[in-house]
Formats: sequence, C-alpha cells, structure tokens
Amino acid sequence: MSSGSDSDEDPALRHSSPQWPVGTGRGSIEVTVMNYCGLTTVLVVTGFAIYRFMTGDVSGAITNAAIVILLTTALVLGRMPRRTGIALLLFGVVISASCLLSALLVSSNGLLWTYLVLWINFLVLPRGLAISFNLILTITLTAHLRLFDSVLQQISWVTVAVLISGFGLVFTNQLREQRKLLSELATLDPLTGAGNRRLMQHDLEKAIAAHRRGNDTSTLVVLDLDHFKEINDNHGHEAGDRTLEQFASMVRATLRVEDGLYRLGGEEFVVLLRNMDRKAAEDSLQDLHRRLSGRVEGPEGPLRFSAGAAVLRPGENWSRWLARADHALYEAKHAGRDRLIMA
Repeated sequence: MSSGSDSDEDPALRHSSPQWPVGTGRGSIEVTVMNYCGLTTVLVVTGFAIYRFMTGDVSGAITNAAIVILLTTALVLGRMPRRTGIALLLFGVVISASCLLSALLVSSNGLLWTYLVLWINFLVLPRGLAISFNLILTITLTAHLRLFDSVLQQISWVTVAVLISGFGLVFTNQLREQRKLLSELATLDPLTGAGNRRLMQHDLEKAIAAHRRGNDTSTLVVLDLDHFKEINDNHGHEAGDRTLEQFASMVRATLRVEDGLYRLGGEEFVVLLRNMDRKAAEDSLQDLHRRLSGRVEGPEGPLRFSAGAAVLRPGENWSRWLARADHALYEAKHAGRDRLIMA
C-alpha cells in the first residue's frame, strides 16, 4: 500500500486508461476550462439550433441540439467528484467531433474553430488522447482539398495547426509538472515522503464521508518510535533523519494502495487503514505490530514503536477520531512501550 494524496476521482479511473497526469477535481484547470468553454459553446450552439429550426433547416437544428445535449451531459458529470474523468473525456470527444463535422458538412469556416479545439484538447485531456484526437482532426481536414482555396492555404493551415498542437503539448506538460510539484510540496513531508497533516485531515474527512454514505468503516493508527530521542542525542540529527526515512519506507511497503501514511511531526506517524472494521483490526493489527516493530535497524539497535488504534465511530469527526487513537498510543507507552492498544 502506498501513501500519498487521493484525488477526487474514482480509484477505478486512476488505475485504468486514460491516465490523468494530475488530479482532476472540480477546482482543477481541466474542469475549469471545460466549464467555461462548454457553457459558452452550449449558449452559442443553442442559438444556432433555434435559428436553423426557424429557417427550416431541421437536420442542422437536430445536430446542434445533439451537441448541446452531449456538452450539457459532460458539464453535469463534471460536477460529480467521481465522474470528472468521464466528463473530460466526453467533452474532448464532443468538441473534436463537432469541429470535424462543422468543417466537413457545414462550412470551411469550421477550420478556424479547429485551432481552438486543438488547444483545448491539450488542456482537458491526457497527453496521449490529446495527441490522438489532434492527429485525427488535422489529417482528416487536410485530406479534404475542397476546404481550401489553394495549396498554399492548405499548407498554411496545416503549419499553424501543427504549431498550435506542438505549443499546446509543451505548455501543458510544463504546467502539469509544476502542478504536480506544488501538490507534493503542499501535501507531503519532504524528509519521509509521507503525507503531512494537511493531507491527513483531507483523507480522514474523505473516509468519514465514505462511512456516512456507505457505512465503510476505517481504522486509524498512531505510531510513535520508542526512545527515538536517544538516536538524535547520541548520533546526531542526520542519523535520526535516516532512521525516520527507513522507518517510513518500511511502513509504506506494508500498506495497501488504498491506505495512507502521514507524519504528524518528529517521530510520530499516522496510518489510515480504509475499509477495516474493528474485527479486522483486532485480528490483524497486533500481528502487524509484532512483525514491523524491530524490523528497522537503527544506530541504537532495532527500532521499536508503540501504537494506538481507533476504529471510526458513527457521527465522529476527524479530530475526535485522531484523539482517541492518540489516547490509545499514550496508554501503550505507559504500559511499557513496544505494543499496540486498541481504543
């Protein structure tokens, strides 16, 4: 299991194609672009649909209405935290297909809209999909010579389309790398790579919300390294830092993908075990402690830890849940250390 942040997407979306390079929650750039461009397009195309219906162009009006319905569906899905990936994919498909049909069936003026779509695809879609969609658009439109008044116009259009796609690829790659770095700086402990307190609170609140929706019970474990101060005092803080890194790496390697590891500060860590009720916790945590405590070799010998665990209760907030686990840790330390106590 690994620690790290959870995006607002469905885990099934994160582990299947397409792979979204950065979280696509409701406040992300991808969803913001989709909402702005989608709403604007819906308003404009709705006007075209009404105009064509009034002028007797029923087929054109139906086509425009279908575009409006599909875009509206994407916008609605985009407001559902677990459906943003599907919404963005649908949005990319609709605007690409609409642009293609507009140029081929309605007017060569659709070539101008293609420039905007080529750019938007890179902003809202994963890189591989954006490249595929843009290649299909560019090659298909270039092959239809009737759309161009001359070979020179055709070459000029293709050149600009390729330049826009290339710039979009470079820009969005840099943008997403910077967003990923900022996200890590904001949510991860720089020494151990475990989540920080901000990420911990976020994930605990998500676990509580999941419990309220579907009665999914989670367990929280607070860990404290026994006699860690002696390592810093006798061997220096550099040795203490290396020991913390090794311990965090060892714990992370034993966790499931859906679990979380966080550093509260100093030598204290928190583990979130999702979908683990009290019976499962009682059956596995004591054995887990016996296998992990003493596994890392520190400057003062095998590194052992005390732990307190608490199963989420109905109606409990994250701070109270954490306080119960912390109180159980306090009991474990006063009972002789190197043990786990359930709250």
